[in-house]
Amino acid sequence: MNIYKNFIDKNKADQIEKVFLSMDFPWYYSKTQTHYKDSSYLFHCFYKQDKINSDFFYLIEPILNKINPKKLYNARANLSLKRPSKCNWHTDGWEKNKKHNTAIYYVNTNNGYTQFKKSNIKCQKNKIVLFCASLVHRAVNQTDKDTRMVINLNYELN
Repeated sequence: MNIYKNFIDKNKADQIEKVFLSMDFPWYYSKTQTHYKDSSYLFHCFYKQDKINSDFFYLIEPILNKINPKKLYNARANLSLKRPSKCNWHTDGWEKNKKHNTAIYYVNTNNGYTQFKKSNIKCQKNKIVLFCASLVHRAVNQTDKDTRMVINLNYELN
């Protein structure tokens, strides 16, 4: 697992947060965050099934340029509203039988975190955590701010 603070240019990080909170950014409702019954959330899919799925894909390009994936499997933004909840433990198994990685980029700072079996990664704006997609983890929602926003990427490295 690798963690990097100030991952992209501050202006780009500010732009992502501003666009995500604008009235023009489309968020979509899901009853669960994982394949199991847990809390609802909002999402926006940038990339799926080997193609760009959003006019807002440009927002994640600075992140992708730094990660430099060989192949992108999935890219989405997740937004959780303020409430004490957490999703179920899970892995990011987008590509069965293939070793791939997950990146969680934190769009805003709040008291939520990503929980791993042996550590918690705090939500701090412009921080990213990179790890093997088979690593069990879960999102723990915030209670201090209205939103917890992350960008989740699943990819194969060169």
